[in-house]
Amino acid sequence: MTIDEKKTKQATVIVGGYEIRSAVFVKAAVSLQGLPKERLPQIAFLGRSNVGKSSLLNALMGSKKLVKVSAAPGKTRELNFFKVNNEFFLVDLPGVGFAKVSNAKRDQMSDFIREYVEKCKDLRGLVYLVDIRHGGTAIDIETVESIRNTGCPVLIVASKRDKVNQSEFAKGIKLIKQRLGLETSPICVSSLKKTGLDELWDEILEAVRQDARS
Repeated sequence: MTIDEKKTKQATVIVGGYEIRSAVFVKAAVSLQGLPKERLPQIAFLGRSNVGKSSLLNALMGSKKLVKVSAAPGKTRELNFFKVNNEFFLVDLPGVGFAKVSNAKRDQMSDFIREYVEKCKDLRGLVYLVDIRHGGTAIDIETVESIRNTGCPVLIVASKRDKVNQSEFAKGIKLIKQRLGLETSPICVSSLKKTGLDELWDEILEAVRQDARS
């Protein structure tokens, strides 16, 4: 067990009907060579900066501070790996489309994310978060299309359910379905209210149990 793992070890909690016996930060990686050596299934999380990835990951793992929530959107520049129940990794990817990151740095991050998605054999799928208030932006559409073209399964999740009323919710879901080409409504989550976590965990666990990509 690493120093980081000791610091982030937690008591057993139930989240969305799933028992979290342990959830630990393992390492950050800035290249494929830096990925964990342990061959466990991986589920990655991606979305625009400030879409709520860190908060959602904390909610899923039953923690308030395991994943650092930055006050400055776009600060995360590496892949952060969190091991759950010693069975699989949840991976926090850098946010996409943040204007204050230089073009060169943004392109470098995009290349790394693309390489990871294309080449990591342990990656079972990717959860892409879309802010329900925005209904899917041009960057969301372009990024999701790129992921789909790699052959990696991608699950669209609408975030920040607590930020909209029922009318805005219905409009946001309709736009996300139209813009991202979904046949069914996306799972809608609120990290604050802990809604939608049971459905999301069901999807994550189903993906984790799939055979590795060839």
